Amino acid sequence: MSKSEIKPKARDPVKTRAHILSSAFIEIYTKGYNGVGVRDLAKRADVTIGAFFHYFPSKRHVAYAIIDEIIYAGIMDRWIKPLSAYKNPLQGILKCFKTTFDTWPDDFLSSGCPLNNLTQELSNIDESIKVKAKAVLTEWIAKTKEHLNRAQAGGYLNKKVNTQELAEFIVTFQEGTFAMGKALNDRKIFASMYKNFKRHIDAVSTK
Repeated sequence: MSKSEIKPKARDPVKTRAHILSSAFIEIYTKGYNGVGVRDLAKRADVTIGAFFHYFPSKRHVAYAIIDEIIYAGIMDRWIKPLSAYKNPLQGILKCFKTTFDTWPDDFLSSGCPLNNLTQELSNIDESIKVKAKAVLTEWIAKTKEHLNRAQAGGYLNKKVNTQELAEFIVTFQEGTFAMGKALNDRKIFASMYKNFKRHIDAVSTK
């Protein structure tokens, strides 16, 4: 076979799609959904417009995939999975909060919460975004509640505490701290938020 007959190595479709999606996530997260177009997303991923549309029929479908595949996984990896390593989940919840905001990159400080951003921009005009965002938040709260139930069973959390309500408060505080950082563009707020978050958790803790 001559050199002219050798076919170029094809891209791995799974890796290409993942690359486009991860690149689009950063572009949308830092500039806003309405602040970028398909050309911007394709350029960021270094693919042609045709290649982009091969994997995603529209920019809106990218937003769907970001929620389903990136934001959901990120929430579970950041806020939920680490708690399994703690005998006292309340300690894990505090540790995850402090670690997250102590190490949050300055470049992303004014970008806020990815889920909240997409919800605010699109939920009023796209029912699918609203449904997906609600599903993620519901799961986030439910998984948090599971660990709070474990803390209660282990004697670390006051038995009188309603774990559903506490889980809702925790998730609201986790998500809301990103929003405060975005609004004020000052990471000093993270220390203040942690102090108040810890005060509330300590108040319902028994140990």
